[in-house]
Amino acid sequence: MSDLRDDLRFAARLFRKSPGFTAVAMLSLALAIGANTAIFSVVNGVLLQPLPFPEPHRLFRVIRHDPGRDEAPLSAPQYAFLLRQEQPFSALAAWPVTDSGFNLSGEGAPERLTGTRVTRSFFEVFGLTPVLGRGFLPEEDVPGGPRVVVLGHALWQRLFQGDPDAVGRSLELNGEPYTVVGVAPPGFDYPGQSQLWVPLRLDRVSIEDTHYLMVAGRLRPGVDPAQVGALVTAQGEQLRASRPGAVRTQHWLDAGELQTLRVRGVRPALLMLLGAVGLVLLIACVNLANLQLARASSRERELAVRTALGARPARIAQQLLTESVLLSGAGGVVGLVLAAWGLPALLALVPEGVPLPERIHIDGAVLAFTLGVSMLAGLLFGVLPAWQATRMDPGGSLQVGVPRRALRGSGSRTRWMLVVSQVALAIILLVGASLLAKSFFLVRGVPPGFDAREVLTMKLPLPEGPYGRPEALEAFAETLMARVRALPKVQAVGFAFTLPLEAGIRLDLTVEGRPPAADTTGHGLMHYRPVASGYFDALKIELVRGRLLNDRDRHGGKPVALINEAAARRYWPGEEPLGQRISLGRSIPQIADPEPREIIGVVSDVRELGLHEEPQPIVYVPLGQMPAPFLARFMRLFPQSILVRSSGELGPLAEAVTREAWTVNPALPVTGVMSLETILSRSMDPRRFNTLLLGLMAGLALVLAAVGLYGVLSYRVNQRTREIGVRMALGATRGAVVWLVVRQGMSAAGVGAVLGLWGASELTWLLDQLLYGVSPVDPGVFLAAPAVLMGVALVATWLPAFRASRVDPMVALRSE
Repeated sequence: MSDLRDDLRFAARLFRKSPGFTAVAMLSLALAIGANTAIFSVVNGVLLQPLPFPEPHRLFRVIRHDPGRDEAPLSAPQYAFLLRQEQPFSALAAWPVTDSGFNLSGEGAPERLTGTRVTRSFFEVFGLTPVLGRGFLPEEDVPGGPRVVVLGHALWQRLFQGDPDAVGRSLELNGEPYTVVGVAPPGFDYPGQSQLWVPLRLDRVSIEDTHYLMVAGRLRPGVDPAQVGALVTAQGEQLRASRPGAVRTQHWLDAGELQTLRVRGVRPALLMLLGAVGLVLLIACVNLANLQLARASSRERELAVRTALGARPARIAQQLLTESVLLSGAGGVVGLVLAAWGLPALLALVPEGVPLPERIHIDGAVLAFTLGVSMLAGLLFGVLPAWQATRMDPGGSLQVGVPRRALRGSGSRTRWMLVVSQVALAIILLVGASLLAKSFFLVRGVPPGFDAREVLTMKLPLPEGPYGRPEALEAFAETLMARVRALPKVQAVGFAFTLPLEAGIRLDLTVEGRPPAADTTGHGLMHYRPVASGYFDALKIELVRGRLLNDRDRHGGKPVALINEAAARRYWPGEEPLGQRISLGRSIPQIADPEPREIIGVVSDVRELGLHEEPQPIVYVPLGQMPAPFLARFMRLFPQSILVRSSGELGPLAEAVTREAWTVNPALPVTGVMSLETILSRSMDPRRFNTLLLGLMAGLALVLAAVGLYGVLSYRVNQRTREIGVRMALGATRGAVVWLVVRQGMSAAGVGAVLGLWGASELTWLLDQLLYGVSPVDPGVFLAAPAVLMGVALVATWLPAFRASRVDPMVALRSE
């Protein structure tokens, strides 16, 4: 221990004597370790931390695989069939994949609350007991059952100030009274930051094959988690055999851990970012190893004296490793401070929809990670200089001039190899960032199929009670649209259930006159969009042929529909779709069109699922011509939206539209007020986030590589001052000296660039699912990335080369 204390004191004294080196080394480490700590904090909170439920490893989600989706929801018959099985779950719960929420009215202004309709066993599955009151009773979770609600803890505190007597009191939700029967534990808001829960009241004997249910189960004790998927798949096959069509052709049931499925969408991006910051740390370690090697060469006489006085090679190596670990520990402390400071900014960049836990912070696991990374970094960049010192010849090192000669041989080659490694790692990051950047700009340049400029959107969540009939919904929409259309500077007004780039549903398509399809999906699937007549004018969606919806296309009129060009290409290739008659939802008689619709027009394609997704077949139907049972279901899943195109400012317009909505219905909350341009921009947030962070990591890697190259060449020039002086005394020109130094630096950068491109070609396939319109081995990127790095390397090598060319031969020779 005394040796270690002595080593630490000596290392601290040494670093104080070299403030420039210490500052550069600590800053390099702090940036790299800070970036690793910040990204790991997010990875730890999202991917590694268990769900905040009792025994989260026993929570599984039952999913449906189909040709287009790996995690599709289930239907009510599928859920009911699984309920009747004895294995592998002790309890199953279901809730809609989306829920429009609830309007809270009564005292004060109307308010929209995020809520979820769940089955009775929901709290049992998640292992939770209400802190006040109870959960749902069996008789409450059936069609026509009592209206009861369990409040979230925060909502209970806000509405009732934490009064225990809140249980038994009534709230008006969606215009109907609900009795409060319980309060959930603090912090519980699953799914989707729910503020309250009400019974789903599912009809378990229904054979309606609409797939809209998320299903989760808690494993029975003793069930092997590895067997759950196979058991659920087998049960799905039993259901298929018992009732044809209950599990469609090419579909099958499966199950996976809830935590794994919950983060599957964000896992690749987070792991990519963690790998990127890991490469940055490795570059920083290589950089510092190079600097430590240079310092070890300059300290060769000191180390030789120690050896001559009896210090063993192991003791010398311990001293050098102690210096490296102390330096990395100090860098780790500064990096931890930088991570704590930068973590809120990082979280602010995280796109909406990413399943972040309630609080991501620097906890014990993150501290342990930072400590481990710091110590590992110290060993990584310290072991090579320590090993080199043990191979030193003390006798030769004490002779005059040996420090210059020592630069030739293995030490010089080692530093050259380290520079090559830095450049290669930086190239890999630069190529990855360039691929994502090119993909981002390509996606951003994709025409969405609508004009988002000067369009205001607002959510108007209508309760299904008064508006669950097509004629009632149609009357509300027409009344409100007429009032808004009369506002100054309003050019067009539309009304719809879902906006472009928002999730919707698909229905099967059957074309009249074509032979019936063997599959229950009919002749194909269409994205279903109920809209009012002004929708296309508000979005400036172009009419290709036929006509748009008008005032005659209403409830009780002739059933009609419009399709987009993608639908025409897929289902009527080489034919004229106008005048064709189609039926939607035939596989689900409860919500199917009662009679065929005539296609009256074809409109241009809209990128409904995202700018990176190819246009899908879409069918637009009038609001008032939705089947009544389907409308009620639709209203529970999706809040309605009004779209207003105006030539004026959108802020004052939003206030005016809100007033008009409250004039039509004073109890209607107005939410989600934003421009369509904002919605379009937010759809790009995940790509923007990945591109920005990987770009920052690549920029940091580029700077570290340039600093490393500059530092090594500067040191080399200083050590070769006498040689350069001799060359210039013998007639070498300044240009020859510059070329000598630049050639050495650029040769290392060139070899590193070649190795980096090879490494990038082997690794960029990991980015494939994050790219759009760009090959993982895009030639332009693979040419541009090394060109940028070589340009930076040229600047980094030219500065020491220029300084070498200014050497005075007489001064250099007298210095010896």
